[in-house]
Amino acid sequence: MDDMPMVRLLLQHRLNRPADKDAIDAFLAKHKPSSADTSVGPWIWVRLPREGKDKMADELSEEDHRYFALTAAGRLIINGLMERLDEIKATAPVRANKARGLRSQKDLREEAHDKFKDDTKELAQKHNVLDGKWLLRPTPENVDFVWSKIVHAVADKDGPLAKTGAVHCAKVATTSMGERSTHVICIYCDDSWDEQAAGDVFKVLVRDLGQVSGSYKPDVLTVLGIDSKHASGLPVSLYKSTTFMTQKEIDAALEAVSKRGDAKVKTAKVKTLEDEKASGASDGFDPVSESEDDKPRKKARRA
Repeated sequence: MDDMPMVRLLLQHRLNRPADKDAIDAFLAKHKPSSADTSVGPWIWVRLPREGKDKMADELSEEDHRYFALTAAGRLIINGLMERLDEIKATAPVRANKARGLRSQKDLREEAHDKFKDDTKELAQKHNVLDGKWLLRPTPENVDFVWSKIVHAVADKDGPLAKTGAVHCAKVATTSMGERSTHVICIYCDDSWDEQAAGDVFKVLVRDLGQVSGSYKPDVLTVLGIDSKHASGLPVSLYKSTTFMTQKEIDAALEAVSKRGDAKVKTAKVKTLEDEKASGASDGFDPVSESEDDKPRKKARRA
């Protein structure tokens, strides 16, 4: 777990008491992600109190009993998955053989992955590590604007994310000194398996803020060290951009945002495979888009 100091904005969030807009603006002016380096910590936070809630995964230390119990049980589940995948590779045919009743390796791997996801969901619910995050990757030129929109949407009592009742936390990655990188923004939902709430948050991001997240990752996978580069090949996204809206609906919503006449509104561009390759991801879509655990990608230098 990272023990570096973190910059946080802590505001009282009460329906009958407005958040201090001046405090939000002062915080944003002082801590701009485009210029903040890792000397202030790996993340800049906005976090609102959640009464009666256990610590989020990000707040758990290795000495915490919940962290110890979760990771100990998680290691057994991961080991079981890896053993099953090795067995599939050694015994199952690459292609299915219906005549002999043999299933393909791909089919069996997907079955093993689904079981692992069910097991980790049960584990997360048992230890109350339910949080997860929608991930955004704004460019260095746009990160301050996008982060400002997110903070106001979370911290302001009338903010669209605050009104969902499902978001109490967001963070943006800082960068190493002297480096020019893309940024990761995480918008946390209180319960990853509350599909209604996760969908409501996604729709607010698109319809109100003009931002499209490509993936949602449960915190239990972060705690267990599972990312898109894991040897299991497990897809780490619980939800994707088209889980709650069709691409046609997303495009229409973004067009509506751009037509509102608000000069300050900027819609996020959904990157194509060609865009990702041009930005330096040699294999197309960068796995970091599914994982907050990787460092922000350095921008490719052009000759």
